[in-house]
Amino acid sequence: MAQYSCVNHVISRAFYKYGKLIARHPLLFLISPCIIMILLCIGISQIEINGDVEYLFTPEDCKARQDGEFTQEHFLLGTEGGNFLPNRELIMFNRRGRIIVTAMDGGSALRQDIIEELMRLDERVRTFTVDFNDTETSYNQICQKWMGECVDNQLLLFYRGRVSEFSNITVTYPQADLPLMFGQSIPLMIGPNFGGVKLKDSNVVESVFAIRLFYALGLPIEEDHLAFAWEEEFIQVMQDFQNETSLLKIAASHSETLSTEVNEASFRVIPRFISTFCMLIIFAVCSCIMRDWVQSKPWLGLIGVVNAAFSIVSAIGFLSLVGMPYNEMVSLMPFLILGVGVDNMFIMIAAWRQLSLFLSVEERMGRTFSEAAVSITITNVTTVLAFIIGASSPLPGVRTFCIYAGIAMFFVYFYQMTFFGASMALVGQREANNLHCYTCKKVLPREESPNKFYMIFCSGGISRTKHKGSVIDLEHRIMKFFRLYYAPFITKRWVKTIVLILYILYLSGALYGCSQIKQGLALKNLAMDNSPAFEFYDLEDVHFRDVGPAISVVFKDEVKYWDQEVQEKIENMTHELELNDHAFGEELTQSWLRDFCKYWQAFLLYRPDENVKPGKDGFMYVLTEHFLKDPRYLMYQLDIVISEDDTAGVNRSIKQSRVMLQTKNLHTLTDETETMLSLRETVEASPFDVIVYHPAFVLYESYVGIIPSLLQTLGIALACMFLVAVIMIPHPVCAVWVSLCVISIDVAVLGYMALWGVNIDPISMVNIILCIGFSVDFSAHITYAFVVAPKENSDDRAKYALHALGMAILQGALSSIIAISALSTAPIYIFRIFFKTLFLVMVFGAMHGLVILPVVLTFMGRCMPHQVPREHEDEKEKLPEEGHQPAVAAASSLLTIPLKTMPGEHETIVDLRVTTV
Repeated sequence: MAQYSCVNHVISRAFYKYGKLIARHPLLFLISPCIIMILLCIGISQIEINGDVEYLFTPEDCKARQDGEFTQEHFLLGTEGGNFLPNRELIMFNRRGRIIVTAMDGGSALRQDIIEELMRLDERVRTFTVDFNDTETSYNQICQKWMGECVDNQLLLFYRGRVSEFSNITVTYPQADLPLMFGQSIPLMIGPNFGGVKLKDSNVVESVFAIRLFYALGLPIEEDHLAFAWEEEFIQVMQDFQNETSLLKIAASHSETLSTEVNEASFRVIPRFISTFCMLIIFAVCSCIMRDWVQSKPWLGLIGVVNAAFSIVSAIGFLSLVGMPYNEMVSLMPFLILGVGVDNMFIMIAAWRQLSLFLSVEERMGRTFSEAAVSITITNVTTVLAFIIGASSPLPGVRTFCIYAGIAMFFVYFYQMTFFGASMALVGQREANNLHCYTCKKVLPREESPNKFYMIFCSGGISRTKHKGSVIDLEHRIMKFFRLYYAPFITKRWVKTIVLILYILYLSGALYGCSQIKQGLALKNLAMDNSPAFEFYDLEDVHFRDVGPAISVVFKDEVKYWDQEVQEKIENMTHELELNDHAFGEELTQSWLRDFCKYWQAFLLYRPDENVKPGKDGFMYVLTEHFLKDPRYLMYQLDIVISEDDTAGVNRSIKQSRVMLQTKNLHTLTDETETMLSLRETVEASPFDVIVYHPAFVLYESYVGIIPSLLQTLGIALACMFLVAVIMIPHPVCAVWVSLCVISIDVAVLGYMALWGVNIDPISMVNIILCIGFSVDFSAHITYAFVVAPKENSDDRAKYALHALGMAILQGALSSIIAISALSTAPIYIFRIFFKTLFLVMVFGAMHGLVILPVVLTFMGRCMPHQVPREHEDEKEKLPEEGHQPAVAAASSLLTIPLKTMPGEHETIVDLRVTTV
């Protein structure tokens, strides 16, 4: 074994000296971290909250973003106060107000009284004013316009002026014909206005569950504050109207609704964090109390939780000082850090309690750090590495969380090695002086108690005259449970058989769950449950999926549109796009080239006097001087970008153009992503440089790349963890088994997470990355303890490992579960998902450490021959030869340092261990 422990030996020696240094100067290591923490707190005043949903939860530098930048650069001109049509939007959260109304009685919203009430609501929206810069501004002044008029909702345009004829009007879906004079009519696209449609006679509307209205604003960027003020007043007007009406149930949103919800979520979680903080204090304090009032360490338990709080405050303050924005996902970080910080405290206290009570405080501190600090270093290094790898995510929200959590983990380690270490040294001095843990008054040991009351409430410590050289049995009751009951039970042959069968079933369920994984983050899940924003996006997701967005099919380069062969190729590509399962087809596609070809034929037939010749010049002349000025085709001005060489059309060319493809039946996130990918595949096969784009594609892109990104991150993190384990754990077999456990836990978390209804999204992705660090913590200790157990029989070695570390693993899992338990009932999706995934990690991690791994190792004992480290062999020589019958075996932690005089020390120490945790 010694040949693998060179790195371990060097690190242990360094921590041994460092622990003794803290014991000699505890106030220095206590006060200095407090000063650093106070200075970093100043940064919290500079905190900046980023609630940009599109930025946080969509990948950077993805194809959709690049396509969006190109499309906006060439086709967004004129939309600010100029020409605009709703189906050509290029920004996901452009300035606008949106309303979804349902009937208060739950019936159809397509009724005369409902439509009349909608007209009244529409009038209210158009006429309320906003006082901005001492000027009263109404919607009609700042609305997005088309042909000089505010863009109207097609449904209201269809009924405006003839609501009284409601019972005689037939409505078809998704287009309805609005009658004009002389038997003429114009088609109105009312599909986006209707949700939950029931049809009769193919396309005639029978009933509608919900109606959606849009009110887009068209202001230049320098007047964005006015648009924001209008949106805020819009929400208030909707609330007032809701109080007035007895017919409509209104859900409203605007461009900032989700961002506002995301920002507020950071503050809504504060009461839950406070409750978590209090629960952890109670748990930590109770875990540190024993029957012995001298060895009890309630204040150290409190300090351990405060130590984690210092780390959270320091990380937020530091990153705020350097300009790193805070966001909703980062609000989850404090719960994680509290659990991890308290877990480290238990490891330190466990190492301290396993040492002789007759050792000096300086010696105990040195040996505690030489043992526990290395273990904490390994788990912190693997966790920080996981966060560093996660920080490379293309999702800014995930990246920001990982940076915050990684820095916080660094501060956890820093304060653990300084502030908490100094506190432990001071508590050790109290123990050495036999002072009561609460009153700090000197007390008598239990065996010297004058009466029963004194023995129960005051006594503690050891007599340094009567019992020196003997072993005192102060073993914790939970450790006794593991030694006397649990370990013998789990190593019975029939129990091991049942455990293996259950593990096979557990793994089968996990693999089945992995086949059911779904991906994607619905926008409603960023809002608080039952909030107006949640209700709006929930109605939209459930009822407004039959008519999807209109997709821009953009020709990026100049094309010879006048060439008949080129026209045929474009038409073939357009037709193939229309054959997509989620495309409406030719009847709803808006292709300027298709309509122009018909117009061109009619123009040549009915206007021969123009003497237009086929070719580029004639094509451009008719296009610019006639077609795009025809009222029937004005909308195509938004779809063609023409060079400005000559106003008469001579020598002008089409730089870019687009076709609008209407989609349908995008009922699931999978439908959305598959449609985007299939449309891209179609245009990439064409001979032109073409892209397909809609603002929502940026969101769809995150669904496409999240699983490959997650698997890549997990693979890299696992490789890094294995490397760290090989270097720092003094046996290669440990690294192999730790890696297998990590894989088993991760697969189970992925599978059962899917069965629990959790999608793969940016939030769950963060939690799965955390699996690496936590899985190492649970499995490495048991594996190593089994390898170095001073037993020959495999079952006995498993019992030894469970007795040594069972309580520590249980405490670590419980503290982490308590830290996140407050999130289980949070009214926000991302907090509940954080709880679900981390809960699975803790449960499966503890299950591997306490059940599966001990059983498997008993069968693998022959492949892992017992090896006693050189330190353990020396330790045997230190035990008294006569009259020394230890009550229990001493518990080894991950990196056991012998209770003997360390190199460089010249003192004889009587070996007395107190086997408590």
